This record gives sequence, structure tokens and C-alpha cells, in this order.
Amino acid sequence: MKSFIEILDYIVAAGKGKVEKKSRALILQGILAGMFIAMGAIGYFKLAAYTADPGLGKFLGALIFPTGIIAILLLGVELFTSDCMAILSVYKKEVELGRFMKMLITVVLANLVGAIIMAALSTGAGIFSHKMLESVAKAAVAKTTMPIGRMFISAVLCNIIVCFGVMMAYSAKTVVGKIFAIWFPIALFVLSGTEHIVANMFYLMMAFFNGAAITVPGILTSFVVVTIGNFIGGGIIVAGVNYYLDQDLRVASPAPVRKVS
Repeated sequence: MKSFIEILDYIVAAGKGKVEKKSRALILQGILAGMFIAMGAIGYFKLAAYTADPGLGKFLGALIFPTGIIAILLLGVELFTSDCMAILSVYKKEVELGRFMKMLITVVLANLVGAIIMAALSTGAGIFSHKMLESVAKAAVAKTTMPIGRMFISAVLCNIIVCFGVMMAYSAKTVVGKIFAIWFPIALFVLSGTEHIVANMFYLMMAFFNGAAITVPGILTSFVVVTIGNFIGGGIIVAGVNYYLDQDLRVASPAPVRKVS
């Protein structure tokens, strides 16, 4: 298992690597990440809609939802929420802020494209039954009518959970270890009902395509507020804590011992 300092070094190196990627690669990997999150969401709604006990349905759905995050982790594609904490590379003066924010904006827009593609494909393929669409519509209405303050705080909390879960996965050195490390924190985020922008992109677009009682202003407000909240959670709180921990926990290399002749 990697030490905490090794995890932070990995995050900083990842931040440097992300800003150096070619735009096309960044966009394509962002689209794939948006699609992977949607795949996990499809499994969630299938189980939640068809399990007789609603609580059990949500629990089982939460266990299948991490499939998307696992795919993102193992394939190295770009997800906005976990990428936020890579701003640690900016705090440590390894990357310029402007370049990092350009990368992050590119990723979140690419994630949106991936979510829209999956919502369109899912609608066209008819894989969502009437019961599943009712669940999606109910979730979408709740998300777009939630008080903005609550929405923002929920988004902050969400990405604190997600980013520390991803850090746990970074600590593992084997594929099995990474999967188990990230599975339970992501299931916890789903069960918590907190606001994750990329998951919301799929929920809201799927609901919108299928005639749910939500409005374009409501969707856009949700997108903006949740994106900012997720950034604060991962890019300010998690990355900020990691920055100070890095300073306090990093052990300076001992000075060479002089030989006495």
C-alpha cells in the first residue's frame, strides 16, 4: 500500500499529466467518463425501480453504481469531480492555475457530452421502462427544485466523499485492491443522496428527453450550482487539506553526515 505522501505525489504528478494532454485526448477521455458514470446510473435505476422494498432497491443500486467509477479509475479517463483535487499541483506551484482551469472546464463539458450521448442512446434503445422513467423523473424534479443553499452544500459534501474514496483507491497497488478501496465510498455517496454533477448530467438529460416536468433554467441552475459545489469540495477542501498535510507530514531528507578525518 502506498503511504499518504506517495498518494499526494501521485496526485500532483497526475495534475501535471492532465494539463499536458492533447485536447483531443482530454475531450475523448472526458466523454468516456461521462458515459461510464451513466452506465452505473442505468444499473442503479434498474435495481431501484424493480425491487419491492424501496430501501433495499436503493442499497442494491448503490452497490452497482460504482461500476462506472471503477471503469474510470482503471482506464484512466477524465472525470471532473476527481480531477478537482489534482489542483494540488497548482498549490504546489507545479502547474499554472490558468492551464489547470482550462483542463478542468474542458473535462466537465466533455463529461456533459458523454452523459447526453448515453441519455440519447438509452432513450432510443428503450431500455428504461415506464417504472424506471418515473424514478428518473422523480429524482430530476427533486434535484431541480431543491433550495440552492442545500444543493450547494450537498454538492460540497458529495465531492469530499468521492475524492477521499478515489484517494483510497490510489493507495492500493493491485487492481483488486483499487476496486475494493473505491467501491464502498462511492456506494456511500450514492446512498447519501448528495449531488454529483456528472451523475446529475445523466439523470437530468434522461428525464428531459423523456418529458419530465423540469425546465431548462432549472437544469442549468442545478448544473452551475452543483459544479461549483463539487469544485469547492474537491478542489478547495480536499486539495487544501492535502496541501497542508503534505507540508506537515513530509519528512525532509537528512543532511549527509560528514566524515571526521
